[in-house]
Amino acid sequence: MKPSASLTPGRSSAIAAACVALLSAAPALAQEQPQQMDAVVVTGTLIRGTRTVGSPVVSLSRTDLERSPAATVVDLLRDLPQIANLGASDTHLSTTQNANQNVTAGSGINLRGLGPESTLVLVSGRRIAPGGVAGQYTDPSSIPALAVERLEVVTDGASATYGSDAVGGVVNLRLRRNFSGAEAMLRYGSADGMHQKQAGLIVGSQWTGGSAMLALDGNSRSELNATSRPFFTDDLRPWGGPDLRGFNAAPGNVQIGSTRYAIPAGQNGIGLAASRLVAGTANKQSAHQGVSVLPAQERNGGVFNVVQELNDSVTLTLEGFWSQRRFDRSISAVSGNYTVRATNPFFVTPVAGGTSEVINYSFYGDTGAAKSIGFERSQQFAAVLDFDLPARWRGNFHVAHSTTQNRNLIDIVNNNAVNTALADTNAATSLNLFCDGAAFKCNNPATIAGLIGYQDRNAKFSMLDFAARADGPLFSVPAGTVRAAVGLQSHQDKLPYFVINNTTTPTTATTRSVDNAASNPERKVQGVFAELNVPLVSAGMQVPLVQRLDMALAGRVEHYSDFGSAKTPKVGLSWVPHDGLEVRSTYSRAFRAPTMGDIDPVQGVVNVVDRVDANGTTSLRGLLYLGGNPSGLKPETATIKTFGLSFKPTSLRGLTASLDWFDIDYRNRILTPGNDVTVLQRPELAAYVNRAPTAAQLDAAKANPVYSGSQAESLNTIKFIVDGRRQNAGAVRQTGMDLALRYVTPSPIGQLTGGFTATYLSKYEQQFTPTTPMVGGLLNTLNNPLRLRGRLELGWAMDALASVSLFANHANAYTNASLATRPQVAALTTLDLNARLSLASWLPKEHIKDAALTLSVVNLSDKQPPYVQNGNLAFDPQTASAIGRMVSVGINGRW
Repeated sequence: MKPSASLTPGRSSAIAAACVALLSAAPALAQEQPQQMDAVVVTGTLIRGTRTVGSPVVSLSRTDLERSPAATVVDLLRDLPQIANLGASDTHLSTTQNANQNVTAGSGINLRGLGPESTLVLVSGRRIAPGGVAGQYTDPSSIPALAVERLEVVTDGASATYGSDAVGGVVNLRLRRNFSGAEAMLRYGSADGMHQKQAGLIVGSQWTGGSAMLALDGNSRSELNATSRPFFTDDLRPWGGPDLRGFNAAPGNVQIGSTRYAIPAGQNGIGLAASRLVAGTANKQSAHQGVSVLPAQERNGGVFNVVQELNDSVTLTLEGFWSQRRFDRSISAVSGNYTVRATNPFFVTPVAGGTSEVINYSFYGDTGAAKSIGFERSQQFAAVLDFDLPARWRGNFHVAHSTTQNRNLIDIVNNNAVNTALADTNAATSLNLFCDGAAFKCNNPATIAGLIGYQDRNAKFSMLDFAARADGPLFSVPAGTVRAAVGLQSHQDKLPYFVINNTTTPTTATTRSVDNAASNPERKVQGVFAELNVPLVSAGMQVPLVQRLDMALAGRVEHYSDFGSAKTPKVGLSWVPHDGLEVRSTYSRAFRAPTMGDIDPVQGVVNVVDRVDANGTTSLRGLLYLGGNPSGLKPETATIKTFGLSFKPTSLRGLTASLDWFDIDYRNRILTPGNDVTVLQRPELAAYVNRAPTAAQLDAAKANPVYSGSQAESLNTIKFIVDGRRQNAGAVRQTGMDLALRYVTPSPIGQLTGGFTATYLSKYEQQFTPTTPMVGGLLNTLNNPLRLRGRLELGWAMDALASVSLFANHANAYTNASLATRPQVAALTTLDLNARLSLASWLPKEHIKDAALTLSVVNLSDKQPPYVQNGNLAFDPQTASAIGRMVSVGINGRW
């Protein structure tokens, strides 16, 4: 029996009801108190009271959050040009950067397009357990937007400060503290074929020496089905492209050799005449028939913190969050190519004397689209002590425990059960593949129920993290005070994983269970780090052309229990020649440790596959190993250089500008070069192919717990074994620039704002195997980073009464290099709008501080994605949203 993973009714309505009640409540929940600022801690440095030296930092304030039309933290972050929608995203399941492993429909953050695994996401400066069944990314949408005070993004390598994963950079979500009163919000959004409901609430109070805050959030989004989007199809003929629909259809096709005969529509497969099977005809069916463009999702979560001064020198903070995201995705119907013999009661053949034939068949008519459902639950609880030390030093200690639990339950056909049903000679229970399932109930429901199995994947990443650090002044120099931070960190990670399926068993009544207990899914990490902030020149020294010159030095050494150690240094310089101008630069080393999924042998499968040999004529049968590789994976390493300018002229108040150049040399990339359908035809991949497997090797593959073939299948026809597991095989070289301009000025009609941010890449080269050279020409091509992404902002605000912000998002034209003709894909520019109208003048001031109506429109002109032949799709979901125009209305209240 299939395990239950049905989606329970959501709690969004309960949160919404609470918000409505609070919005209409007369008394304030707590006395409003002046907000107190936290001790200044800037992402990118561990030394309090100092700024990040050399590294570019993008900061998004609470005001930026409220001014944006984005509904979640992920939506807001992905508006930044430095962040690419490659890799884990709930908007697509492409193969690029292992996006197809994102079976729990989460959303990762991918700085510089280097992969979600190469961006470190922190909450209040702390690591959290990553998501995905392989622990391959962190989803910031676990944190309610109402609970976030600001977002800080370091677009520079930061492993010297934070350790592994900070190659593309760091995203730090800083939570609201010292909050008093209450805020609530309700929001409803609608697009063609889908809708979204959101409700949030935050309450807090302050007292002498302490504060407490609680934030709750509920977000429910309906499914967007492919029937609502004409470009979500594999029939590309309306755009002048090919028809890529498959032959596994309902009704299906009889295939004898290379000739197909379409099974006629409108008949039940009983007594079908052979004369109706016409050679050279074929039925086709879209792989996207009935599937989800976006899965239905329901997310509920909360955040809390309690801060209390224990005495004049010690402060205790308790902080945590919890989140649950459930999803329901319709996927391609189960299908296959099945051999039917003359003993089947419904057998008919167009070839005289034929005793067997292959049927290309989809079970869509029998079962509809298949389902992929499940959940992700994440939580963290942390206790933090801040305390004074002698000599004006300050100490910090935290212990945090976090978990992320994932489950994915997916429909898959059991081929053994299909063959048994086809061999059944009883017409009442045998499987009839000659019927039109769209027009008739072709098969006994019990027969169909016995064919469709499931794969139930489960993982629970847990992290126990300890860290202690101290920072303060060391000594004085003519330019100021040299300050330092030192510390140590240790975290213990576990990723137990198991999969239950009944897809390779003799019948769906029996199951197989595989887990990774024997491979010891546990890792211990210990690290020490130090950082120096050294003022070299100050204004008082009266050095020509130098008002200030600062240097930062940082270093970290980490030891991993499963593969060894990593050392990462960093040096940064900041030069201020005169007021309003800063010149900055950094040099750093960064690394990414193999994820626990990367080295887990059970996080994979041994497939039986067919491949074409180098002569192009022979189809060979073989075995393909996929998934984790426990055999000596090393950390990925990177050398990162930046150079930048920031300008804030005193003569033109309100103007800020910055330009930052970066160069990334990323080595030992963990790739899967053997997982290539042309692996037998490419000499450079020969190292991953065993063309003469021994009997012992074949038997070992079949005995592997993750072997996906039938145990009854003979291995005598197996001619090769391909290692498609993860390998340290590649490299990336990337160079580019980030530009940011912003101007805010008062005017007679209100405050005016203009801004522009963009990322321009000048180089993107990649190496795919250790023995091949770097490959250029990848920049600005399908499934690779774009050359230019930008965002323009124009805003108007009249005090706190009303505001309007208009945003233009631009992605440049690029090349579809997957086709020999290399067609161009048109550029895409979309407009977003966010408007706010205060209701304060109509509300009783003694009870409600403020309330406002909001209107947000994403893709204001309903711009359609440009056509691109993207595999079997007519658009590219990595650069264009399938949602189209999304209109949301909301109400926010504060008291």
